[in-house]
Amino acid sequence: MRWPSINATAITAAVTGGALVVSAILPHGRVDDMSLCPISYIIGHECPFCGMSRGFVALTHLDVPGALEFNPGSPLIYVAFLYMFWSSFKALMNGKTMMPSVPKKLYYGWLVPTLFVFSYMFYLRVVKVWWL
Repeated sequence: MRWPSINATAITAAVTGGALVVSAILPHGRVDDMSLCPISYIIGHECPFCGMSRGFVALTHLDVPGALEFNPGSPLIYVAFLYMFWSSFKALMNGKTMMPSVPKKLYYGWLVPTLFVFSYMFYLRVVKVWWL
């Protein structure tokens, strides 16, 4: 039996678009005290990615300061989701099944600050809590 070919563009559009739609549906003020992180429940401390879902909801509702308070990295990941959704949607409209490559300057311009922010979050939420 042969597996059907995977349309990477459609999967990317569904995943990124789904996350953006869910963040628009969730009411901003009502999810502020909610934590969905299983790591936080297991170890009792926030991980570097805690607050990302709440940050997405805040950004969708145009609350940038709130998103930065939940997780400083959430705007960087949100922008990546917007870009991936837009480029996958464009590719689908043009009948392509593979995602177009991201320009290197754009990729590295996003990657460097993202690595910096999440390294800092790792330091604050893991190293500082567990080892210092």
